[in-house]
Amino acid sequence: MLTLSITVGRDKILRTLQYFSRFYAWYLYRTNNPPAAIAPFTAIKTQFGLTRKVMRVGKFVEHFKAASELYDARAKIRANGGDQVVQYLQILRQLGYGLYMTFDMLTVLDAAGIKKSAHAKNLQQQAYKAWFVGLLASAIAGLYSNYQLMQRAKTIDEKDGEGKVEGKKIERYDTCFGR
Repeated sequence: MLTLSITVGRDKILRTLQYFSRFYAWYLYRTNNPPAAIAPFTAIKTQFGLTRKVMRVGKFVEHFKAASELYDARAKIRANGGDQVVQYLQILRQLGYGLYMTFDMLTVLDAAGIKKSAHAKNLQQQAYKAWFVGLLASAIAGLYSNYQLMQRAKTIDEKDGEGKVEGKKIERYDTCFGR
């Protein structure tokens, strides 16, 4: 099982099992099953959620490193006449995710029941806000890129050989993303 040897693969498997357990516990509850039948799936959901949280400890470094590399690449993109809006949105996304992972990491001991903290709830709320910023930056970058692509498609001359190739690239992009 190659997937289990990769952290991302393990997280996806655990997330799938966690969310299935959440759904199945809800289903059992809605169909009036006894609490004894629901309890194992609630425990799986809780324990896999905690396991995933522990596995994310230290992951914030990767996001901050990616943000730093994107920030350092600004001058190169500017020199090549590239669009920096997406670049800044990617930096913001990485910073949002990095802050999310940082705040989330600070709540691990509380979530595991090792050392309760009065600040854990506030830290988790800050983590969710940072996660939202990362998601929002990613969504805006996607919308902006799509807008840029549509603008570029309007300027293509299909009669020209290069224009026809460019049009096919844009068409392929549109079909890949279901547009």
